[in-house]
Amino acid sequence: MNTHNCVLKAIGAVMIAVSLALSGCGTTKQKEPEQPRQMYGVADLQTIVKSHPKYSEYFRQETEYNHMLDQYQQEQQQMMQTASQQAMLKAQVEEQSLIMAAENELQVRLKAKEDELNERLKGIYMEIMAKHQKAGTAADGDTLTPEERAHMANLQMKLSVLGVKGEEKEEIKKELHELLKTREERMMQGMGMVGWTEDEVKRMMTARDQGTAEMEAYANEQAAAIRADLDAQREAIAARIRNEDTGGDAEAFHEEWKTKLEGQQKKMADLKEEIMEDIRKEAGRVASEKNLAMIFSQYRANINALDVTDEIAGKVLNISK
Repeated sequence: MNTHNCVLKAIGAVMIAVSLALSGCGTTKQKEPEQPRQMYGVADLQTIVKSHPKYSEYFRQETEYNHMLDQYQQEQQQMMQTASQQAMLKAQVEEQSLIMAAENELQVRLKAKEDELNERLKGIYMEIMAKHQKAGTAADGDTLTPEERAHMANLQMKLSVLGVKGEEKEEIKKELHELLKTREERMMQGMGMVGWTEDEVKRMMTARDQGTAEMEAYANEQAAAIRADLDAQREAIAARIRNEDTGGDAEAFHEEWKTKLEGQQKKMADLKEEIMEDIRKEAGRVASEKNLAMIFSQYRANINALDVTDEIAGKVLNISK
């Protein structure tokens, strides 16, 4: 900010109107005297302002204001960075909680589907065994251990929710395939098919293969649904963190600085008005002394004007603080 321009723009042109008194005498009509030619003055307001005893105080106050403004902006930036870091840490903690909850949910859904498919396969087995009138023993419904099921859910999460890529993705797909294969083998080990016809064995194997394909499709479908739900929860958390009152602290901070800056601006404006009022008075005196119709602080047209900068500056300089 240019100190002098701020003050210059406040005054504009100092105008002094000078009236001339005319008088006549006797009864004889006399010829009116010629009107004196109007004179104009010009003054460098910047020089005059600098000569005022209170100019140094105004300059000091403006410097203090600029320093306050810089400090406010620096503290505001620091506060924003701190708030951003805290929000990021909070989001990371909540993200981990969301992923753990999603993985547990996927595990529960896969277990329920596995039980459903096992019961269906068991039903077919018991139906065929009844035809042979044998007391067959159907396989236990729990074909995967809890640890294996948890691992399967974890792998499915990485594959479908967290979106692993490249070699890691291929390794995960391979592990998932092995787990499904293990499930099939354990299911079939519990089923004796001695004496079954070729069609009955084929029916059983087809049901097994369909169950495996259905299990895999279901796992992918549920992982996608959980991923969509997880994304929605992430957005909700991000919005909540953004809109959280990180305090009335931020509001109080801005309010405090607003009061400080406005207070300093008022002190500067009051002092500037004092300076300009003194300059207007002294410019008026000089105009009167030199019979000037107007004193310009700046002009564009070429006029025959008297430079009264020194006269006004001298009077202003002697004003007591």
